[in-house]
Amino acid sequence: MTSRSKNAVRGYETEIEKSREEGNWKKAIELAQQLKARSPQHESLAHFLIGEGKLEAHLDERPPTKENIERAQRELSDARGYLTLATDDAGKKAGVALDAHLLLGKLNYACGSYDEALKHYKLAELDTLTEKELPVRSLRIVAESYAIKGLCLEQNAVPSSTSRYKQAERETEMIRSFELASDLTLLYLQRTNSASVRAGPTLETALQRVPILHMRAGRLHCAIDRYREMLTAVESVSTQALRLTLTRQLAEVLLRGVTGQVYKPPEKIATVPAQGTLTRRREEHVSEGPWKPKKYAAINQFVPRNEHEEAVLLVLVGEAMAARDAVLSQSGEFEAARAHALRTACAVLDLLALLAARWAQLSLVLESLERAMKFSFGCAHVWRQRALACSAAAAAPARRPRPRPPRRRTQRCARAHAVAKHAKTLCPTDAPLRLVAANNCYRAGWIEDGIELAEEALAIEEELGGAMLPRCCLYTGIGYQMKAQKSNSRIDKDAANDSALKYFLRAVQLDDNDHLAFYHLGLQYMYLGMLNEAMEATRASLMARAECGGSLRLVAALWSCACAGRRAPRALAAAHVARAHYPRADWPRALLAALQLAWDSPEAALITGKELLSLLNSTEAEAEAEQNGYMELDALSDSQHDDTHSTRDAASVRAEFTGAHQLERALSECASSQSAVRTRAPLATPRAHAWLLLAEICLRLGRVSAAAGCVSEATALTPFSHLVLYTRGMVHAASNEWEEARQCFQNALAIHPTHLDSMVQLGAAYYELGWLGLAEKALREAAALEPARGDTWRRLSLVLWARREPAAAADAAAAALALRDHAPVERLAL
Repeated sequence: MTSRSKNAVRGYETEIEKSREEGNWKKAIELAQQLKARSPQHESLAHFLIGEGKLEAHLDERPPTKENIERAQRELSDARGYLTLATDDAGKKAGVALDAHLLLGKLNYACGSYDEALKHYKLAELDTLTEKELPVRSLRIVAESYAIKGLCLEQNAVPSSTSRYKQAERETEMIRSFELASDLTLLYLQRTNSASVRAGPTLETALQRVPILHMRAGRLHCAIDRYREMLTAVESVSTQALRLTLTRQLAEVLLRGVTGQVYKPPEKIATVPAQGTLTRRREEHVSEGPWKPKKYAAINQFVPRNEHEEAVLLVLVGEAMAARDAVLSQSGEFEAARAHALRTACAVLDLLALLAARWAQLSLVLESLERAMKFSFGCAHVWRQRALACSAAAAAPARRPRPRPPRRRTQRCARAHAVAKHAKTLCPTDAPLRLVAANNCYRAGWIEDGIELAEEALAIEEELGGAMLPRCCLYTGIGYQMKAQKSNSRIDKDAANDSALKYFLRAVQLDDNDHLAFYHLGLQYMYLGMLNEAMEATRASLMARAECGGSLRLVAALWSCACAGRRAPRALAAAHVARAHYPRADWPRALLAALQLAWDSPEAALITGKELLSLLNSTEAEAEAEQNGYMELDALSDSQHDDTHSTRDAASVRAEFTGAHQLERALSECASSQSAVRTRAPLATPRAHAWLLLAEICLRLGRVSAAAGCVSEATALTPFSHLVLYTRGMVHAASNEWEEARQCFQNALAIHPTHLDSMVQLGAAYYELGWLGLAEKALREAAALEPARGDTWRRLSLVLWARREPAAAADAAAAALALRDHAPVERLAL
């Protein structure tokens, strides 16, 4: 009989322990009551188990928060009574008194009695517990005890009369309690390693509280080290969500408070080889003590070298975990979990966007956002981030010197436009998103779509009275400015010019400190021939931002009018200032050379042209080609400055023939890909333009053979460029080889049908060949395309005089004289 009862008691104890570890408190209470009835000598143990079961069952349903204090005070009286009975002498003999005091501390914390909880922990001698191997359930009890002790110390207000020493001692005790709680929590989760086991709000608070307390005390390195210790602990099934939170928090700390001077890289955990064995196998997990969690340790473990590497690594790991833990089900029962997972993923994606944008790694953001699409259906924030990232990737210059293929550029712009169209439906009042999408459309040459998006943003800001109203007016005006340059219809061109001027004037009225608005206003005035107003607007732009490259370029063009010889020093000074502001950019030297060719001397222009070519040929210039100062203007209407060799056609038909320029690049790349000997050189187009500039300077110096050599070098770089054919025609014209010049000009127009310089020079070639009818036709076509060009009317007057039409010739000559003041120096592309 005795052995039978002992076996029954052992069976009860085994079942009870199993129920405790699984958290099945209802069954544990029933078994404890049966144990009490069958074995009176185990009454103290039964009292402890019943009190524990009632306490844990209550807290599983209602966590120990301030909102649940009153209910806990009413419903935990039975648990308090049973646990109090387990603290008597019989309980001490049974070995449950210590655990009973620990649970009474937890109970009093749930009831809001923080001082009573601390008294029970003092009776349990919590601070002097010996670190030894504990059962799984005891690990959790001790971990919660340390966590609750730290929370109680934090909740109790410190009297103002307490000395600083006492306050520091209290703070140290609180941090130590939280640290022990976090270590024991990680160890407990590692030992259970079950998806059904959770740390609970108390232990999770303790895990996250230690670094915060260190940062509050000014010990940033201690906080970072604590984060690292928790993250290097061996992962278990129940710590995945917690690790994601800690990863994001550490990344935020590194981004906000750590610089290169105070950063200390993490120390690699050394692996100790096993003793007394001949094997070379090393343990991948190490532990520093019985109360310390196991940590990862491997030979090939990666250790970040600086704060940037560590932050990027943390965010990438966090993004992978967030994508893995995302809830894909759209059913209503998972709505709360799905929303929580989406918020966490959005926070990680925002951190990744901050880091990747700083280092121009947009591909990382795009890949992450693509992965986020599977769980972010209808999420406006994720779609907005994706639209902005796609637009930034489409507008970003290539990181390699080799130009980006036109097809790939077009595909990126189309992709950004498609994503923005979907994102704007989810963000009906987001004006900046529409402005970014309009920017992308302008860069791709889709003027009408860009204007539509800019006008939508303008309507939103007008309705809401937002701060982006001046920029909306600016972008709308830019669209109409590009439309005016695109259109060949005089009525459409005038209407677009009027709309652009109206929006630019409104933009500068709303924000009189926006240099871009004044720059585009000055550019529009120059297009309209209002040079005085253009000069005033350009000066205002330079006053707002003295280093504005577009304004420096524009003011040089305005000061370089053909009849303004007395203003030539000002134009040259503006070019020198631009070169000083942008020493590694190519356009200030090209601008200076063009001005020197007109107002200084061809010799000085030749020296500047050689400097330009040396700059483009240098390795450093190739590496910094993307840092061209002109690109930072975001001056969209003149951003398509592919044809910078001729000012006159660049100022009139820039936007319309983007397709022709792309065709030119495609033909050039095709030719170079089919050649087995020569491949396309880096910076081919700018270097070809530099050689063509030198060819023009050599022609002015009368060195025709040198000019022909320069054209040959440009041909090797861009063999299908209409500018190369045009300059080759000018070389033939300088040698009076008019038939060859005519063929070159016709070939240039075959690639770029409205290249004004080629049209005018073709008319001149026809004139020299005696084909007066064709000369008149070519020049009249050029005049219809750009009526404000005086050189066209001058040549037309000569043709009409040769055709015995003096009245018409006089009218053309008068028009040429009237337009002389409006003609800037050649090759100042705006």
